[in-house]
Amino acid sequence: MRSQEPPSEGTPYPHGPGRPKDIPEAAVVLNQRIIARESLDSSVPAALRLKKRLKRFALDNELDHLPIGDIVSVALDEWLTARGF
Repeated sequence: MRSQEPPSEGTPYPHGPGRPKDIPEAAVVLNQRIIARESLDSSVPAALRLKKRLKRFALDNELDHLPIGDIVSVALDEWLTARGF
């Protein structure tokens, strides 16, 4: 049987040396007219219902196009930066 302890808070990974100096802020890159892109294939837990929630967000905000790649870019960039990478 699993322990009923709450998950530990804090970062489970060692902190990195810091954001590399040659990597620009996400907002700077995403505001450029032309952006070189690369594919990042990932699956997410179905229980989070992310696709449905994104669709609902787009409908509620009357958005024709929701730039999921940009949203993922900002989220991952912030997550990595917070951990020193």
